[in-house]
Amino acid sequence: MGKERPFPLKGLLLCIAVGLVLAPFVLRWLWFRDEYVFLTIEESSLNALSGWPMSFADIPQVFIDANEKALILSEKANLIGVHLGVHYSAVSQGVEFDEKLIFSRTGKASIDLSSPASFMISDMDGYLTELVNNDARIVKGNLEVKKTLRDGTVEITYGGQHITLKPGDVWAELLISEPTGVRAVSAADWEEEIDRCFRMGYPATRLAIANRGLWPKSNVKVGMYP
Repeated sequence: MGKERPFPLKGLLLCIAVGLVLAPFVLRWLWFRDEYVFLTIEESSLNALSGWPMSFADIPQVFIDANEKALILSEKANLIGVHLGVHYSAVSQGVEFDEKLIFSRTGKASIDLSSPASFMISDMDGYLTELVNNDARIVKGNLEVKKTLRDGTVEITYGGQHITLKPGDVWAELLISEPTGVRAVSAADWEEEIDRCFRMGYPATRLAIANRGLWPKSNVKVGMYP
């Protein structure tokens, strides 16, 4: 009878190394097999639009039903391995002019809020006109989701701040651009300061980040915008 060949040590070490690398991915896949953490980022500017659109056909529409924890999309999304969803919207005077939906398999996401937004419309003569005044969007640049935890907590960096949001938590900031510079306003003074900005014509932007918690993947569906 021949002797059994011992399993090479290098092969064993390689298998262990591969297992250690794959283990976190396998665990995340199991943790978020049926659910994902849903984050909404809402940018609302006082006077970022220079006109009123006649049509909203160019704006991608994602319908969010917070009560049912459901999303209605225009096309099917592949949610295998996804454990973070981020919806970003930018509005001014009640009109949405930018929107993004990100599904992440790493639990990380990045949105450059200082990137110029664009919303073009045709005038009566058929010429395209840009409605967005990006100088009136007062934001602090890149927003990054650095980590998504099993319990739904997310860790975010924005404008030099580290923000941790557990499910149900909301973080918000109002920035005003005045002749003396940009300043943040305390929440207790928001209404008064927005009224003053409206009278004076100062640009102002409120950014709100909400951790909506764990949402079922089965409620991400394709359909028409209600």
